[in-house]
Amino acid sequence: MIIARDIAIEAGIRRLISHANFTVNAGDKIGLVGRNGAGKTTLLRTLGGELEPAEGTIVRSNVVGYLSQEAALLELADNGVTALERILKARSIGELERRMEDTRLLMESAAGDERDRLIKRFSRLEDEFTARGGYVAKAEAKRFAHSLGIGNDELDQLVVTMSGGQRRRVELARILFAETDILLLDEPTNHLDIDAKAWLMSYLDAYSGGLLVISHDLPLLDQSITSVLAVENGELEPFRGTYSHYLTEREKRRAQRLRERRHQDQKIAKLEEGIRRFKGSTEKMAKRARSWETRVAKLKDQRVEIAKRGKEVTLRFPAGPPLGRTPAKATGLAKAFDHNVVFVDVDVDLDRGERLIIMGLNGAGKTTLLRILAGVDEADLGEVDVDYRSSLGYYAQEHEDIKRGINVLDHMKEVSSVPELTLRSILGHFLLADKIEQDAGTLSGGEKTKLALARLVVGQHNLLLLDEPTNNLDPQAKRALLQALEQFTGTLVLVSHDAEFVEQLGPDRVILMPEGDTSFFDETMLELVSLA
Repeated sequence: MIIARDIAIEAGIRRLISHANFTVNAGDKIGLVGRNGAGKTTLLRTLGGELEPAEGTIVRSNVVGYLSQEAALLELADNGVTALERILKARSIGELERRMEDTRLLMESAAGDERDRLIKRFSRLEDEFTARGGYVAKAEAKRFAHSLGIGNDELDQLVVTMSGGQRRRVELARILFAETDILLLDEPTNHLDIDAKAWLMSYLDAYSGGLLVISHDLPLLDQSITSVLAVENGELEPFRGTYSHYLTEREKRRAQRLRERRHQDQKIAKLEEGIRRFKGSTEKMAKRARSWETRVAKLKDQRVEIAKRGKEVTLRFPAGPPLGRTPAKATGLAKAFDHNVVFVDVDVDLDRGERLIIMGLNGAGKTTLLRILAGVDEADLGEVDVDYRSSLGYYAQEHEDIKRGINVLDHMKEVSSVPELTLRSILGHFLLADKIEQDAGTLSGGEKTKLALARLVVGQHNLLLLDEPTNNLDPQAKRALLQALEQFTGTLVLVSHDAEFVEQLGPDRVILMPEGDTSFFDETMLELVSLA
């Protein structure tokens, strides 16, 4: 159980949520909804114990599992841990298995009394491992991993060598394996293919503990939740039912508030008209008018507040300098991490003004190829040639270019020398105007996405490389991004698992990874987008 009493949540100097009261009990399945930047992620981090509330108290009982929106594992102390070991650590089994393996390796080279000592040590460790249900739990951990799209090869891979999507699936498997009583999940379907999403929804349907989830995946919100907590204008408002019911009920409540407000305003207007009419007349009527003034003041204090509808993101990528016929070209690219060969002999040949999508299953090297094209990473073999007329803008799915300790406005100044007033105006179009002085590292995932896109806008690039740009965006911001890319006249290279977004964008060509085969795009490939 989690009990929040009169809590306030802040990010830097900004108050995000005030006077919040709610509980999460076993069996509750709650969707936490609101626009990007409303405070959802900060609230979840606070409930998970990563942050302290500015005011109020939070009481937690039993085991709480928290999935962060970020894929980076800043807390990973052992860079030698494999994915399977990371998952097993959720039940303190992974460390035992590591000690057993270390002892076994020492036994191979030991002799005499030392070998006997190591044998006894291994036997004690194995007895403890078995007593904790280690062998059964190991098989269970693998089932969780496989259900989330983590293959056997990935389970043996070092976590530090994994892509952001792989790491995030490992973290989700670890948290689900941990036998929690409460789950706090921030965008759990990011980086999941269609089968893994279906499994997760089924798992959450059957989950007997309490669930509080943030997601822009509407099917998840409709299928897996029974109530909604909406963050609007710094307050939490509860709704019963699914996300679809919430949308309908929200409009009904707003219409009811508008009717109540109109009735109150009409009553106030009628009294004020009487005050103006009688205040300067007889003493009796003037006295009545003064009593009406007291009544008007009281009515004004009791007026129903009507929240303003949120502003919308506006986004447009300016036309950069004219492109050459071949903005960028790569030949014979190959990349491996230790013994894990990601791809070999991949060619990329971009045309002026085309939209190219890189597709493939998780771990096929899509992000790695994009990072090599962007010049962030180097290929082990092959060459990349970017035309001198190309102005390249790269969007990284893990927001590596958004740095903690630097405020939002300074991030914009890093990539553009235009006047500060112009930068402030652009940030306003991305609904970041009130966060200009805020440490960019404290932004939510959706806000970091908007800041990264704003940096691309001021860069005036004619070649865009975008890696999962729709992750963490609310529906309105995603529509704005789609419209901007549809109007973009430069060349676009995209990695995305969002089949609806890709279908509406309509790519020209596709590169299938890890083979690197290039072909024209057609709608039959959309299923593979969902599997990516």
